[in-house]
Amino acid sequence: MNRSLPRRLAVLLCTAALALTACADPSRESGARGSADPDVTSGVDSALTSYYTQTPQWRECTKTSERQQFPSGLECAGITVPVDYANPSAGDTTVEIARLKATGSSPVGALFLNPGGPGGSGVDMMGSADYFTAKEVRRKYDLVGFDPRGVDRSDGIRCLTDREMDQWRSEPAFDPGRQSLDEVRQSSRQIGEKCHEHSSAVVSHMDTQSVARDLDVLRAVLDQPTTHYLGFSYGTEIGATYAHLFPQRAGRMVLDGAVDPTLDDRATTLAQAKGFEDNLRHFVADCQETNNDCAVAGADVDAGMATIQRMLRSVAQDRPTVSDGRSVTPTNAIEGILVPLYSTASYPQLNSALQQALDGNLDALMAFSDSNHGREPSGKYTSNVSMAFTAVSCLDTVSNGVTDEQMARAAREMTQQAPTFGPYLGYGAAACQGWPDKPVKPLDTYRADLETPTLVIGTTHDPATPYPWAHSLQQQMGDARLLTHEGYGHTAYTSGNPCVTRAVDDYLLDGTLPDEGATCGD
Repeated sequence: MNRSLPRRLAVLLCTAALALTACADPSRESGARGSADPDVTSGVDSALTSYYTQTPQWRECTKTSERQQFPSGLECAGITVPVDYANPSAGDTTVEIARLKATGSSPVGALFLNPGGPGGSGVDMMGSADYFTAKEVRRKYDLVGFDPRGVDRSDGIRCLTDREMDQWRSEPAFDPGRQSLDEVRQSSRQIGEKCHEHSSAVVSHMDTQSVARDLDVLRAVLDQPTTHYLGFSYGTEIGATYAHLFPQRAGRMVLDGAVDPTLDDRATTLAQAKGFEDNLRHFVADCQETNNDCAVAGADVDAGMATIQRMLRSVAQDRPTVSDGRSVTPTNAIEGILVPLYSTASYPQLNSALQQALDGNLDALMAFSDSNHGREPSGKYTSNVSMAFTAVSCLDTVSNGVTDEQMARAAREMTQQAPTFGPYLGYGAAACQGWPDKPVKPLDTYRADLETPTLVIGTTHDPATPYPWAHSLQQQMGDARLLTHEGYGHTAYTSGNPCVTRAVDDYLLDGTLPDEGATCGD
């Protein structure tokens, strides 16, 4: 997740660890409208009844990339939802779902999954179902991933050609000494207009509140009286929004790597810049202490950080190229560093990429950057995560009133507190100020009166969703229990920590919450 980094850089923050898999493009119709259990549809607005009572037409899932792998038995369907819930007669769009049935003989229902983003594909996520869920959870639940509206197979928005995407990513980072923020706004408006030209009307309705309303339709068409949910990073914002809008339908909900959706752009970006700086320093310290071939060996951590910063300045000055001829910007290189910081298990790959970069070969760092924009080695973009991220973020933004001077002050503060990442992160709000769609009215509160309290998880050194956000979201929701994971990296359930695994599994399987103040150490 990231709601705030400059739009090209921010895209990577929560899709870094996903294995890319996918289902075929959905049909606009998901099947005949059927009759659902009244308990599943009670309280539904009559204007929405036909959406809530449709019958999924399951089919075999197909791949959009040769590298994608699906587990045996995965089935896909397109579910029809209104483009605009305030005006259901204005037209429909499709949400693609993928279901993997429980392996046990007595399943308890569906567990909906979301990997984050905004723009992460839950259908892709199903290719790594065993990574995201424990075996006992697989035995008890049907796992259901979904591409949120406008994302990939869900009537996914299209904005730029592959060549235009390469050109967009090759633009240098914003330099306040050479450019005006009006140029950033104008560029963003032009891209947004291309999205409107090449996409359906859903491009203007990809906000998180609409996604949460879609989730309730998915619940009903799968005959689920309540929604059990496992969301990571930005997926926690979807879950918290759903719990507020549909408290009577919220079941067991795990929100891992929690977002604080009330923060504005500047506060969010500063926290993340500091978080990634902290995690990069941890990588350097670990590398210097444990790796005889450490790329950033030196007298101390500061010396190692200085080596990386010199490399970034060299990239900015020399604009080196990778083997396919593309030039590399500092933004590309920064992305290549951020991706493996999501997990300490990726530290060896980061060390290797940095060693190559210091030797003048930027291919490995660029490959990390490419992976988070959905770019294949062939040059084809198989995911719309970049544009989906921007569309969702700008519809949800709470930063349109930020002035140029406030952005400049924020940029100076970020550079001071996070000297590696800060120089590239201070002006993200300008992009949404130029986006052609106006933001939706934010929720007044995220408080939810729930029968089953939500489980919120925060990692103390999470770079993308800093730990204080988990504490804040837990307090905002009211009916929520906070589990603290002491460690580095983004999210906790997939970290391999047995304490976290037990706590989440106990909650999902029998509703048992961890004790107040529970902490799991690395």
